[in-house]
Amino acid sequence: MTSDYALGERLLACFAALDEHFGHEPHWWPVITDDPPFEVLVGAILVQQTRWETVEAAVARLRDAGLMSPFALATADIDALAALIRPCAFHAQKAAGLHAICCDIAQQYECDTTRLLTGARNEVRARLLALPRIGRETADTIMLYGGGWPVFVVDAYTRRLFARLDLAPGFDFLRAPYDVVQHLIECALHPFLPGTTTIAAENFHVHRTVETNGNGAFFFAQFHALIIEACVHHCLARNPRCNQPGVRRTFIDPRKCADHCLTCHECPLCQRCAAFNGRVTSCRDAASPVRVQADRA
Repeated sequence: MTSDYALGERLLACFAALDEHFGHEPHWWPVITDDPPFEVLVGAILVQQTRWETVEAAVARLRDAGLMSPFALATADIDALAALIRPCAFHAQKAAGLHAICCDIAQQYECDTTRLLTGARNEVRARLLALPRIGRETADTIMLYGGGWPVFVVDAYTRRLFARLDLAPGFDFLRAPYDVVQHLIECALHPFLPGTTTIAAENFHVHRTVETNGNGAFFFAQFHALIIEACVHHCLARNPRCNQPGVRRTFIDPRKCADHCLTCHECPLCQRCAAFNGRVTSCRDAASPVRVQADRA
C-alpha cells in the first residue's frame, strides 16, 4: 500500500481538482435557522437514506412550524413531527429519535447543542453514539459540521470515490472498517494540517495552492462537501457520468448548483480515475470498469 505521505499528497491533489471544479459553489449546507449546530444535528439524522433535497424541505417545514429548537422538538407531538418530516425515509422512527435526542439535550445540556459537542473528541463521540438514530457516520458529521471538530467523515460517497480513484493501491476502501478508513485518511493528511500547500497535481490536471489552515475542521468539511458533489453529480453508484455533464439536482435554495452545472462537461477526476481507465479490476458497488467503460462508448 502507498505510504501515508504519498496518500496525503494524492488526497490533497484530489481536493484541489474537486475544489477547482465545484469550489465556487458556496451553498453545500444551507443554514436556514439561527442555531446552526442544532440544524446540523437534525439534518444529519434526517438525511439517512434520504436525498438532501427532501431533507432541506423538511427542515424548512420544521422551522416554519416553530420546531427548530431542542426545547420545541422535545415538547412536540411525535405524530405531528413525523408528518412534518415526511417523506424522509423512516420518518416515524426519525421523529421518535429526534424527540428522544432533544429531551436529552434539554435535560442534560439546558437545550444547548454546543454543550453536547464540547469536550474531548472521544467523549463527544461517545455521547452522540449513545443517542438514538446516531451511528459513527452521523456522529462524525455532527461533530464536523456542527461542532467544528477536525474529523473525517467516512460515508458511502467517500468509499466509492476513493476506491474508484484507487488512491491507496492495495487498500480496500469499500470493505475496510469505518475507523480504519478514517484513521488512514486522517493520518495521511495530518502532516499538511495546518498550513498552505502548493499541489502540482499532474495526476488530476491542476496546479494550485490548497489552504489547510486552522485545526483542519474547515478543510475536512470542504473536502467532504466536495466528495458529495462529485458523487451526486458524476460518480454515481450506477451508470456514473464520468465524461458527461453531471446530473442536475433541484434544491429549495435556487442558488444551489446554479453555477457549476451550467459549464460542467465531465467529472474533474475522470482522466485519472482508475475505474474509468480500466485499472481497477473489481468493484463491489456496480462500478466495475466493465460497466464504466461501457458508459464511455
